Amino acid sequence: MVLFTKLDFTAKKDVVTCQYCGYKIIRPYPKDQLCPNCGKFLADLYAYKDMNEDKGSEPKIIKEFDTRTTTPSRKFGLKVRVKEKNEEPFSISDCLIPLQQDNEYIRFLGITTKEGRNNLFFSNIKFKYLLELANNLDYIATSILEGELDKMLLISDKNVKEKCQFYVKDDLIYVVFGNFPDKKGKWILEQMAKYYSELVDKKKVDGLTEVERYDIERKFIGPATFIIKEYKRLQEVFTEKEIPYLEDWMRIDYLGLSSMSIGVISLLLDEDNNLNVEVPGEYENELEEIEMKESLLTAKIEAIAANTLGNTGSYPRWIAVKLGFQRYRFLTFKKYQNDYFLSSLSEGNLQKLDKVESKVEPYLYHAIDKPFSGNLRPFNKLKTTLKDIFNKIPDHKIN
Repeated sequence: MVLFTKLDFTAKKDVVTCQYCGYKIIRPYPKDQLCPNCGKFLADLYAYKDMNEDKGSEPKIIKEFDTRTTTPSRKFGLKVRVKEKNEEPFSISDCLIPLQQDNEYIRFLGITTKEGRNNLFFSNIKFKYLLELANNLDYIATSILEGELDKMLLISDKNVKEKCQFYVKDDLIYVVFGNFPDKKGKWILEQMAKYYSELVDKKKVDGLTEVERYDIERKFIGPATFIIKEYKRLQEVFTEKEIPYLEDWMRIDYLGLSSMSIGVISLLLDEDNNLNVEVPGEYENELEEIEMKESLLTAKIEAIAANTLGNTGSYPRWIAVKLGFQRYRFLTFKKYQNDYFLSSLSEGNLQKLDKVESKVEPYLYHAIDKPFSGNLRPFNKLKTTLKDIFNKIPDHKIN
């Protein structure tokens, strides 16, 4: 549990008293925010540390949310909500940290490396598995979908929706999990990257020793706590207006149906090599190559679904991979009766997903009305039907 130091700032002297041992600290304050006497971390010192001594003793300011003359409400003519509430104490290791804005909260902050898959920081052990999941999703995002891992929506068996947002920078993956708007999640991740990169100081993290990584992890607790405190203290709340997608269509490149992680339908619709699916060997028969690609996609997609469901108790409704400004590819799942899941790989406007699924569903129900018994015959017939339906749609795009 992090205790907060008593601050006594006056015109004559700026004295900080360590709440652990009573030691008096004056400027310039320790850059690692540790008490020189007892070595304990002093959380409130982070807001007052000297980032540049030749600039005097000005407190550090998070410029992204600095109060300005031109506010979002004046600039865009929109109402901006301002809420002031008494802060509740929290620990960065809590499994749920309320953020005082509607039903916003954070469950987890974490950092992992892309190449070595080394877990660098996790705010609590309960959701540590999200780092392994982030590495697995990043592999699919960068290989098959050829984009950058962005976010994921999880839905529990009680229909609770929570979001996992990602930020990839300098071969590190930053993770935040909870319930919050995209813009605020992005701000948290960018702040994490900013402060962690300061601690790493351009070193290759995978090459650090366990002791060095532990030392950085210990020091990052202070900045992580500070980021959440700043989030909670923000007076100017960004407008909730979302930036629209660039496309008004959703193109379907793959459809799959599974039961208990067993693929019963695997349909590759991608005729223009939008998906980067590499299969070993050479094939004289194009149909054999397509079947091999379908099998490979199904195996990877089912592994993601099973791993997520097994660890979280929730299934991923969608996983978004960013291709460019407001351009996305998606891996989507929808749960049906008798433990069947419909999956798809798509590109375009996520708001068209319901329309895509509603086009498929009338043909599904006669095949999924009973639990899967091992008989693939009805599903082979359904696969042919679905292929005919989408081949009649120009470029497989649903408007």
